[in-house]
Amino acid sequence: MNDDITSELTARTPRRLLEDLVQLARVLAANGRPRPEVELYLVGGQLVKGRLVDVGAGDDRGGPVAVVAVGGTPRSPAAAYVRIDQIAAVVVADAGVLVRAPNTDAPPPSRLELQRQAAARGDALAARLDRALPVQLAKDLDDDGRRAVAAFLPVLFDVLGGIAADELGRLALSAIAVVEIGAAPMPELWKEPPDRLVLRAPRVPTDAFTIATLRPALEKLL
Repeated sequence: MNDDITSELTARTPRRLLEDLVQLARVLAANGRPRPEVELYLVGGQLVKGRLVDVGAGDDRGGPVAVVAVGGTPRSPAAAYVRIDQIAAVVVADAGVLVRAPNTDAPPPSRLELQRQAAARGDALAARLDRALPVQLAKDLDDDGRRAVAAFLPVLFDVLGGIAADELGRLALSAIAVVEIGAAPMPELWKEPPDRLVLRAPRVPTDAFTIATLRPALEKLL
């Protein structure tokens, strides 16, 4: 058996690479495993080394920001917040996670746990929309499906929150009464008349939606 997967690695921009790694980081963290270790080489020559925690839109016009745990403890972590446009190169300590899904032998989240996660993340979105946007789980979720949904929830609410940040986005979302989340071999999303938004998270994390891919796809449906 040939274990050399070097030829399976594909070229990605620093932003796309970090967004892909964040999906894997969430799956690993949800199963009690360390997040991917990265080295970020900045355009100014500085080096930030640690474990990738998140990539988000940021809270101003400075552009996307990566959050990297650089030390401390799980209860008191030291974290670096790095603007994506300041990153010249990324080194991934184990790039194999980009090709093969990580081993997830820990118990998957239950439906109740997923519903509670969605409700907790929905509070901030509800504040922007001035109403709750109900999130329902598909009925046919098996263990891998629930793992996929757990990894997808943060991305979904990040994107929905970004869309709801301006008046046009809030108006578009006002036409959606409920969001249904499930799992499938590949990422999917569609709108069911009259007002139901349906999304399917891929079972393999390397095929997962990212903020950069989900937002434009979602905005086309709204």
